[in-house]
Amino acid sequence: MSDAFSLLGLPPDANERTIKRTYARLLKTTRPDEDPAAFQRLHEAYQEALSVQRDGVLEFIVDDPHPEPATAQDAWGQDAAAILSRAGAFDPLSPAERFDEDGVREALMARAGTDLPSAFRNHLEHHPGLYSLDAKQRVGQAIFGSILQEDVQVRPAILAVLADFFGFTAPEWIGRRQQVLEAVASENTDAFDEDRPLTIRQLKRPFRWPLALLLACVPGFALRAARLSQRLTADYGDDVPGLEGEQQAFYERLADPFYAGPWRWATVLLTAALATLAIAGLCALVGLPSERQQRMMALTFIAVAAMLCIWHAMRALWAWRERPASARSPWLALMPVWLSVAGLLMAWWLPHVPALAFALVLPAALVHFRQFFDALRFAIGTSWLVRALPMHDLPSPWLLALASAAIGMTLCDWAYAARHRISIAAAAGNRLTTVVSFMVLAGLGIAGLAIRYG
Repeated sequence: MSDAFSLLGLPPDANERTIKRTYARLLKTTRPDEDPAAFQRLHEAYQEALSVQRDGVLEFIVDDPHPEPATAQDAWGQDAAAILSRAGAFDPLSPAERFDEDGVREALMARAGTDLPSAFRNHLEHHPGLYSLDAKQRVGQAIFGSILQEDVQVRPAILAVLADFFGFTAPEWIGRRQQVLEAVASENTDAFDEDRPLTIRQLKRPFRWPLALLLACVPGFALRAARLSQRLTADYGDDVPGLEGEQQAFYERLADPFYAGPWRWATVLLTAALATLAIAGLCALVGLPSERQQRMMALTFIAVAAMLCIWHAMRALWAWRERPASARSPWLALMPVWLSVAGLLMAWWLPHVPALAFALVLPAALVHFRQFFDALRFAIGTSWLVRALPMHDLPSPWLLALASAAIGMTLCDWAYAARHRISIAAAAGNRLTTVVSFMVLAGLGIAGLAIRYG
């Protein structure tokens, strides 16, 4: 008995409230995660001191066969009644200290949604219901059980406070999940590289295809929405609560470079129609004749639709280039070559419809936009040679220049990628392609000068 009270630094006649308050104070300096042995000794001394104090009170009241005289007995009876009242009449917790653990958990989680981390930590440390180690452990288990079962949502900073106070090591994925839930609830997705609230708001709305299709016509919106959806899902590890699954599937489908379904063509036609309406309004403002208005509207619709088709084709070609297996398959790796050859053949067979030939060659050439100067050298060299040739039935020098850039760049990149066993996209900017482009520029330029002035 004396060892337990001496370890707590209390006299042997200390009452239960003093023992509990002393134990709560010592818990702040003796933590189970820092010194488990000292904590175990402290906890055992606390339990022993409580047991001794309660047994002494009961033994005095029940087993004392020699009561004091009436006056003294009354005095002792008053003291015993006070002690029994504090002891809770055989109950481990007094009525004042007995509390509803579910209510405490709900109150703590309510404060967790509004308090600053520092204020929340201070509240936990001074909460009288958490002075008992057993109660603290049960409340902590209930809180983390709710978090694991996704019944409650807390901020990452509050989660760190809870983990530190209750001695739980929260898995990393819980923090990521809570960050995703907070981003969806607050509509602040800066942490996921998306600073426009409209994107997350659209992903949360019930799917309505007219609005979804209209927003998909905004340049880059479908790609941003799909990227945000994929990042949130990846960090959460499952379907994210609060996001609409149909919205996610719709924008992820449009962001797929190989998707060529009806929604793809619907966005192309709707975007072209909206651009045409805008041009029609401008033509009406400036007072153009009806014939010119109709011609301008038709050209706008065809041009916008064609540019969008070329853009989607270029994205598909670039995605093909990024695949490591593409370097081992000439049919896939050399797709820009086949498109350029098809465009040149189309120019020979249908010289009066050059738009068809350009529609095939442009995506093949633009896929090398990141290697602009190398492609430009191929194009300039070919253009000099074609302009010097005396043949008048050749296709447009611009078409030949674009085809030459696409064919030359693709062949050189493919040769370098095959030799080093990498994807063609990873071969961008290699020395072989640069050297060959200089050789083509110089060789074809000299040949053109020799034909013209020879």
